[in-house]
Amino acid sequence: MTDETDKQRRAALNDELGFYPASLDPESVGRYRREAPERAATGEVSAGDRAIRDRITELSVHIPCGGLRGPQRSWQWQSCTCEDTPQQWQGYDVSRARDLCIVCFRDTAGGSSKWAWTACENCREVNTAIQRRSGVRPFALGRHSLMNGIGIHGGMPADVVDEKIAELVAFARGNSRLRAWRDTEYPRLAASFDRLADIPLSVWQAQWVPSLDASWDAFSRLIGFSLPFDVDVQ
Repeated sequence: MTDETDKQRRAALNDELGFYPASLDPESVGRYRREAPERAATGEVSAGDRAIRDRITELSVHIPCGGLRGPQRSWQWQSCTCEDTPQQWQGYDVSRARDLCIVCFRDTAGGSSKWAWTACENCREVNTAIQRRSGVRPFALGRHSLMNGIGIHGGMPADVVDEKIAELVAFARGNSRLRAWRDTEYPRLAASFDRLADIPLSVWQAQWVPSLDASWDAFSRLIGFSLPFDVDVQ
């Protein structure tokens, strides 16, 4: 079995199970599937939250907050922060399988692992293309610092360690530019829908179609200058 096939199988199992499996042998995969329902929390659900779960039958954008909520699998519910008691998934780093991309808000990103991207594939390609052309990466889009090359290892000179510590502190604080961007870009897109609705993700994406051009457009407005749409983003 090739590495590419393994990668595809792990990605498919991540969609099914909510995490990347350590092993792909049939016995292990069978165990992961048997244990999956037990890994999701089964705590008390309020009457209000129960009504939400009865009403929403597919993963949807909750327009008031921009979070995705709905059934992820037959045994697992993804909450948004507006619910009375957001569902917590036992055994996962994050109790969410997907979120809207933090740059374009059209495609999805994220996952239940700390080793997940917060931006979609198209936006990551644009981010990398800009870095290639300018020498400066616009944003650190990995959930874990090491995904962005931010970390400390033995043997580093003292001045480099100080620089890396500063990078880690800045990363932990989050990006104020992206926070401000969310406060303007998400409401702009959400204005197309009822402000109190839950809009199926499929309907949202039919209105706001994910694409490489859309990601370029988002970056051009976020960064504040016109970007070349013909940049090679291999």
